[in-house]
Amino acid sequence: MTDIPAHLPHRYPFLLVDRILEREPGRRVVAEKLVTNGEPYLQGHFEGRPLVPGVLLLEMLAQAGGFLESESLHGAAIFLAGVQDARFKAPALPGDRLRLEVQAEGAFAGLMKVRGTVSCEGHELCTAALLVKRL
Repeated sequence: MTDIPAHLPHRYPFLLVDRILEREPGRRVVAEKLVTNGEPYLQGHFEGRPLVPGVLLLEMLAQAGGFLESESLHGAAIFLAGVQDARFKAPALPGDRLRLEVQAEGAFAGLMKVRGTVSCEGHELCTAALLVKRL
């Protein structure tokens, strides 16, 4: 649906969005990430029972939130400025097809606030409000 590498500045191994399923710039994005056994961060997290680190679930939401912007983010200086109300309810495991839903909640003082949910097969894994700063 959307050319992800043309929109986000992230590259492997830190590009954590595989597909954009739905997109309403400025309002809402639904993206997808398929967690494979080959993900580099799974090799040491944890031996015998790999799972996606919670901070990377938040990063997935932040990257999906980049598609709220109508223009490409290449050349833009952006960073995750804050995490509010993060809740981790279940782990994300190899083989999971993660659904990343992000909604814009507003902008103030150069910050954009988004609320996101990571789910798998209808089960909520993570929710959070994120503040993103564009310099």
